[in-house]
Amino acid sequence: MSGATLRALARGGITVLLAASSFAGSLDAQDEIFQRGNQLYQAEDYPAAIEAYEAVLAAGFESHDLHYNLGNAYFKTGDLGRSILAWERSLKLEPGDADAIANLQLASGLTVDDIEPLPRFWLLSVVSWWVNLVPRSVLILIVGAGWLALTAGFMTRILAHTRSRRRLAQSMWISGAAVVLLFGTNLMVRELGIGSAERGVIVVEAIHVRSAPADDDNLTLFEVHEGTRVRIDQRTERWAEIVLDDGKVGWIPVDVVGII
Repeated sequence: MSGATLRALARGGITVLLAASSFAGSLDAQDEIFQRGNQLYQAEDYPAAIEAYEAVLAAGFESHDLHYNLGNAYFKTGDLGRSILAWERSLKLEPGDADAIANLQLASGLTVDDIEPLPRFWLLSVVSWWVNLVPRSVLILIVGAGWLALTAGFMTRILAHTRSRRRLAQSMWISGAAVVLLFGTNLMVRELGIGSAERGVIVVEAIHVRSAPADDDNLTLFEVHEGTRVRIDQRTERWAEIVLDDGKVGWIPVDVVGII
C-alpha cells in the first residue's frame, strides 16, 4: 500500500466539529489517544488502532491525517469499504494529497463493481479543478494573509501622511481584497459544500439496489459492493436514493453507505 507511513496529528490542523461545551475530552487527551492508535498500528494491532482513531472522531475532532491513518488501519483488516471511505474523507479535507490518492487508486482496483462514468460537462470539471486546486491548510493561510494585507493597507491609507505611503497602502489593500475575494470564495465554496452533491461509499460486502424504498426483493434492480462510490440524491429515515457514476439509480438502506 502506497504511503503506509503513519502521520502525526498536528494540533494546528485539527478541525473541531462540536461546540466546546460538548467536547468529550481536551485536545491534549484526544492527541494522546491518537498517538496511542499510531502505536497500536505499528504493533500491528489494527482493530485496536481503529478503535482509538474512531474514539477521536467520536469526540468531535478530525483532520486529514487522522482519516488517512484510519483508512490504512481499515485496509490492513481487509475492510475495503471503510478504508476507501476514510481516504475519501481525508481527501475532502486536503485535496491533492498524493498518498491518499495513491491508496485510493490501489483500493479502487480491488473493488468488484466496474463502473464506467458518464462524460462530465467541461465547465463542472473546470470548477471542480479550481475549488480543489490548493490544499485546505494552504488556502486558509492565503486567505488569512490576504485579510491582513487588506486590513493593514486600509488602516495605513487612512493614517499615512505622504503620497508615496498612500500609494503603497492602496496597493496593499487592493491586492489583499483581490486575494480575499478570489481565494475566500474558493474556501467558502469548499467549506459549505456549495454546489457539491452529497457523496458516499458502500461499506458492506454487497447490497441489493431497489426501485423503491422497501424491503421487497422483487424490486431489486442491481447489486453494488463495498468500496463503490455513490451520489446521494435524497434520504428518508431508513433509505437513501443513490446514483452511480454510470447513471444507474436506486434505493438502498441508509446504514450501508458511509457519507464522505
